[in-house]
Amino acid sequence: MANEVYEPREDSFLLEKYVRKFARGSVLDIGTGSGIQAKAASERAISVIGVDINQKAIDFCNKNIKSDKITFLKSDLFSIFKNKKFDTIIFNPPYLPEDRIKDIALDGGKRGYELIERFLRDAKEFLANDGLILFVFSSLTDKSIIDELIKKYGFIFEELERIHISFEDIYCYKIIWKH
Repeated sequence: MANEVYEPREDSFLLEKYVRKFARGSVLDIGTGSGIQAKAASERAISVIGVDINQKAIDFCNKNIKSDKITFLKSDLFSIFKNKKFDTIIFNPPYLPEDRIKDIALDGGKRGYELIERFLRDAKEFLANDGLILFVFSSLTDKSIIDELIKKYGFIFEELERIHISFEDIYCYKIIWKH
């Protein structure tokens, strides 16, 4: 895989497990990278849109994943959508604090959660009434801050699974909007 595209790792495989279980309806896969989540979601969903800020990721997916259910588009989070609702939103964000690594696929901002906060702030507008979010992040991003941000923006969450790999824990959450 081209090194400009995020290659699936443990976080991707953990999220994929729950995408296969919970994805439904119209799906938005944000930060699609290699397209692993979009492809998994397409097995259960009516339609899937995979977006990434990295044009090389979009080109990679368009070349390597062929499905009438999946469309890949360049977008910074929700920026290309207006008045669109999704039943499932998948988010495998870059979540490492920027002082640890300089890579758009991994860098989550100075403290590791700035992009996650932007996502949570805007997600409600694009989530269908009974929709859900499937989301992964690392213990290198302060879990208590992520939990507080989820609550701050009117969501509730369920920790589906936590795995330990080398120097970090990876968390997979199912998030819903409390009306």
